[in-house]
Amino acid sequence: MTSPAVIRGIVLSGRRPVAGARVFFRSGPTDLPDIAAMSGRDGTFVLSAPVAGAYQIGAAADGFDPSTATVHVSGGQTASVTLRLTAR
Repeated sequence: MTSPAVIRGIVLSGRRPVAGARVFFRSGPTDLPDIAAMSGRDGTFVLSAPVAGAYQIGAAADGFDPSTATVHVSGGQTASVTLRLTAR
């Protein structure tokens, strides 16, 4: 059995980290539970991807327009993504 992939990322507005952003799977290669991670004070987050493939990740935070990005992961590997939010 292949171990899940890890998606590590950061949520930014300009060059500043966005703390408390909700980061979630929008779509992926398999059915995904409705779960979310919250970005830390430094804007970073970690999600576990159950299978290899392409995932669309979303981020939303109060006072910002939501954002999405696509990340490709391989089983047992770590992938990185940056989500950029624009202040309203």
